[in-house]
Amino acid sequence: MEKNLRPSSVEEKKQEEQQEKEQEEQEKDLISCLPDDILHIILSKLPLRDAAVTTAISKRWDPLFPTLPSLKIDATSFNPRNSEMNRVLYVENANEWVDALFSVLDFRQAPIEKFEIAVEILEYFELDFYEVFDVHCVAGVKELVINNFDFQVLYDIPCPVFSCETIVKLEMSYCRLVVPSELSSLRAVKLLVLSKVSVSNAHLRRLISWCKAIEKLVITDCFKVTNIVIHVLSLLELEISVCRPVGISLKSSPRLASVAVSFGVNNVYWRRYQLSKERKASAGTSEATKLVTFLNGLCGVKDLRLNFSNEYRMILSKEGIPLPTRLSPKCFLVELKKLCLSWPNNYRFFNTIVSCLLNSSPYLMELIICVDTSYNSKYCPIAQELDFWDKQVPAECVKNHLTTATFYGDDYILEDSFDFPKFLLHNAGTLKKINILYSGDLKEG
Repeated sequence: MEKNLRPSSVEEKKQEEQQEKEQEEQEKDLISCLPDDILHIILSKLPLRDAAVTTAISKRWDPLFPTLPSLKIDATSFNPRNSEMNRVLYVENANEWVDALFSVLDFRQAPIEKFEIAVEILEYFELDFYEVFDVHCVAGVKELVINNFDFQVLYDIPCPVFSCETIVKLEMSYCRLVVPSELSSLRAVKLLVLSKVSVSNAHLRRLISWCKAIEKLVITDCFKVTNIVIHVLSLLELEISVCRPVGISLKSSPRLASVAVSFGVNNVYWRRYQLSKERKASAGTSEATKLVTFLNGLCGVKDLRLNFSNEYRMILSKEGIPLPTRLSPKCFLVELKKLCLSWPNNYRFFNTIVSCLLNSSPYLMELIICVDTSYNSKYCPIAQELDFWDKQVPAECVKNHLTTATFYGDDYILEDSFDFPKFLLHNAGTLKKINILYSGDLKEG
């Protein structure tokens, strides 16, 4: 029969076959053809419960969720879908929530590389919480993030965390940090973030010193700490934000290139200070001395950002201990290229800091100063003598290296604020650009 078909009929049959083939191609599940690593990225963007149900799509999708490299757990992960609690990060039923968590973990077919748990660590399932780390933390985790949303109840960091050999990124918040006297691991940690952590000076120093590979260290408002000592040869970047005066000592960090420190004072500390209780308790080392000690450790830093609160300024000024006009020559900031300073309005005190840093930074190229005059506008700035800057800043950087100066301020700018920009215009021989910007939202460059 095929031999008797007309040529046109054969051609029509070929066209029909081609159309059917094209239709099959269009209906084919192209997403399922993607490689596992791409599909893992897609699943990681979904809520956990939605990622889990993809195992029922087909045999191709069945092994993807159990081998998902990253796992983010929060309260909404296991709260009922229609629950009002699903809108906030609180666990509705702790027992059911924990059962669901262990069901997911037991379903695993590969190590978890990135494990983030952000949930209120309730006391009545605390033991179950620690068991999670006994089973999974030591099994190949590279990034571990533990965020406690119960701000009133701090939890102890589980012991297996300190014995994990694979962690590269470690973040902890609202916890008690008790570091074993002899650590067995954490040698691979490159990023360490501690936020609202209760830890003593000795335990913090032990942890930092043990993490030999740290490249970036972030410490935010840690409780109990009064003196932060950093001795890490590999450290490249440091960020510290404190809620009360804290001593900061940098020792043997030759690769440290970027430092950002915010000197703040919270209301609780400030009330205690005004009652003189804290002042008596901390007698012996002034805040000015602590500040100079910190600056003395910055000789290799290229980018420095300092932010001073008004309360911190008032503590320093009440002590009556003057800051030096320059650091010791062996502590000069010879690598510093960019300096950013932010503070509320008080010219006598902060001008002294500016002169000290400029006189100690011979190769500084960019200077950024942010002044918030509205923050404490009721305190009138104390005018400097007319030749203050000529006397205080015979600096090499101003004469031979400073190329850019930027000043941020709000709408309330007094005439005295322009004394320093005028000084730079007359004395900075290499200055190419000077900016004076008015903005309600101060920037730090």
